[in-house]
Amino acid sequence: KLGDNEEITELQHRLMSSKWKVWRVVRVGVCTKKCGGGNQYRHRECNSPVPKHGGSDCTGLGFPIEHQNCNIQSCVPINGGYGEWEEWGQCSKLCGGGKQYRSET
Repeated sequence: KLGDNEEITELQHRLMSSKWKVWRVVRVGVCTKKCGGGNQYRHRECNSPVPKHGGSDCTGLGFPIEHQNCNIQSCVPINGGYGEWEEWGQCSKLCGGGKQYRSET
């Protein structure tokens, strides 16, 4: 059996052992992809309460970062298209039939 002072010390130790704070929605990251399946991460801190006076940290209570799948819907195909024509480039010859080129933006 513990003495009176030892019981108080043990109780204080148990009270000061920290727990993970509830997941904070404000720390949720954006999905890594807009479609086709990405990942989203969130973070929690070991501050409920913060360990003090030799209290243990959150080691062994799980991970501080969690992830989930997001935007798992299929991506809608988007067909490519040309932009507007650029201005004509300089002619390859001053006379006698040269060539001019232009490309699209």
